[in-house]
Amino acid sequence: MKISNIFDLVKGSLYSVIYDSEQYNEFSKLFELWNDQEYLRSFFEKHQEDLNRDIWNGISIDDAIIKTRKEARILEKNLLQIAKTGQTERYENLSTLFKPLTKNFNEPDNYFREKAYGLKSPSWLRIYAIRLEPNLYVVSGGAIKLTKDMNEREHLLLELTKLELTRNYLMDEETDELENVTYY
Repeated sequence: MKISNIFDLVKGSLYSVIYDSEQYNEFSKLFELWNDQEYLRSFFEKHQEDLNRDIWNGISIDDAIIKTRKEARILEKNLLQIAKTGQTERYENLSTLFKPLTKNFNEPDNYFREKAYGLKSPSWLRIYAIRLEPNLYVVSGGAIKLTKDMNEREHLLLELTKLELTRNYLMDEETDELENVTYY
């Protein structure tokens, strides 16, 4: 897996990678999947055991689909709105939504691995990104996280790999990649 490009979602604030094996950038892909009933049904059927954990209160697959779609619409709108607002407002920017990926806050050279949650608590929606500045993020991917630890599921391990790949890509680039993004 390699990054083939970085897309501008909100110029100067929010970007998303596209991997060479994908047709769409990760941000757009996530919200398409989180609105796709067939994808969600398949996902929740595969992870029914995780969905039955106490934290999720025995939610049915049908209700999980409804919850995911509703929460995803709100999260997408909120992320884009705050990315724009954060360009002029100091106290409401993307850093108010994103939190460090781990409690071990020891990241190199301002390339912080972070996550944003869905807005309803508890939420299983996650957006993973690299923070370059308080209102400057590059989305590497995202997932539905039904378990406490990311190391418990293959799809979450992939997200860790994508985060690391994105961070390394941004750190290793000789040119300023965000100056040469593809605009919508």
